[in-house]
Amino acid sequence: MPYTVNKTDSTESPNQYTVQDSVVNTQTDVSFVGKGYAGYGEVIAENFLHLLENFSNATEPTKPIKGQLWFDSSTSKLNVFTGSSFQPVGGANYTSSTPVGLKAGDLWVNATTQQLYFNNGAEDVLIGPPTSTDSGFTFETIESSIDESKNITYLNNNNVLIGIISDEEYIPKIDIPGFATIKKGIVLSTDSELDAKFHGIATDAERLGGLTSDVFYKVTGGNLTGKMNIRSDEGLNIGADDDFKITVETTGDVNIINDTNNGDLRFRIKDGGVPTTVMTIDGATSRVGIGTTTPGSELQVVGTVNATSFTGPLTGAVTSTGITMVSDGSIAFAGALDDSYETTLRASEPTADNTITLPNRSGTVITSGDSGTVTGNMLKNRTTFQILDSGGATLVTMYAAGSAT
Repeated sequence: MPYTVNKTDSTESPNQYTVQDSVVNTQTDVSFVGKGYAGYGEVIAENFLHLLENFSNATEPTKPIKGQLWFDSSTSKLNVFTGSSFQPVGGANYTSSTPVGLKAGDLWVNATTQQLYFNNGAEDVLIGPPTSTDSGFTFETIESSIDESKNITYLNNNNVLIGIISDEEYIPKIDIPGFATIKKGIVLSTDSELDAKFHGIATDAERLGGLTSDVFYKVTGGNLTGKMNIRSDEGLNIGADDDFKITVETTGDVNIINDTNNGDLRFRIKDGGVPTTVMTIDGATSRVGIGTTTPGSELQVVGTVNATSFTGPLTGAVTSTGITMVSDGSIAFAGALDDSYETTLRASEPTADNTITLPNRSGTVITSGDSGTVTGNMLKNRTTFQILDSGGATLVTMYAAGSAT
């Protein structure tokens, strides 16, 4: 009659196997012999042999049960079946992908990256090294140029050296391309073909280009103390289209430029709180206006001009309500002919206030050097000259030319 073979753990499923008469039950990797089976001796002997060799084979048993041992002849490692997969006993899996069925505490080594992981019951956790030898961090000891041992950390990606981490600054004894000097901190390769840089957003930086951060000026504005140097003849460009420029020629000449076609150049101040344009250079006419933004001549001043001297010829009409000359000052009338003759009106040092009123008539002013005649049209207003006696009575009255008597 049939008999039943029970597992040690009755909670397992299945927890038993039924063996019929005269047959061999092959539900597991160990065969169960039924009553009356003729070749029972060989089956039992093979069962003991398989158990003795722990099913030694390059491939795992096909019908394993939890707790079953298997010796992997390809790796020479003993494995145990966990209920879902065979796991090494006293060692770690060495595979190129994550093994299936790892339990908490199980180890495995990634055969591709040479990294060790352990399973915490939920996921695989990397133990180390942090990355593979051709990508990531590697740690070594090298010699400096003065034969001192230095610890160094290399940062590689795809077997290309990107950066070096060091707690000291020194020159390596054996040249490292891109790192003529090992700097203290994190240093990227100076190889021009690699062109390694830090990218992203920095919340703060103590130094830039070896200079402290407080010497830089933000393009978005801010307070700037000290002197700003623009060490380029291209100078300063202002505006979205670089319309306003201050440049320096190779000769040393300085240019202040409004590069907008017909654009004005204005000098503006705040006078008593009121924005006031003091001087305008008209871009459309190339004229300069002081006190006006629309100059009508090459130089137009709306206001008073105070100058120590003028030179050069004056052309056109000069209109003034008064001209004051200092002692020995003069006005010269050269005339139209290109000769040495001229008429000069000179001012000598006065002893009192005097007024010379020219007649409002046509005629010639006669001077002491002239032989002309004074006419009534020259001095039209009547002028008298009286001689009085000691009592104030008029003795003689003289009438000027042009008088009625």
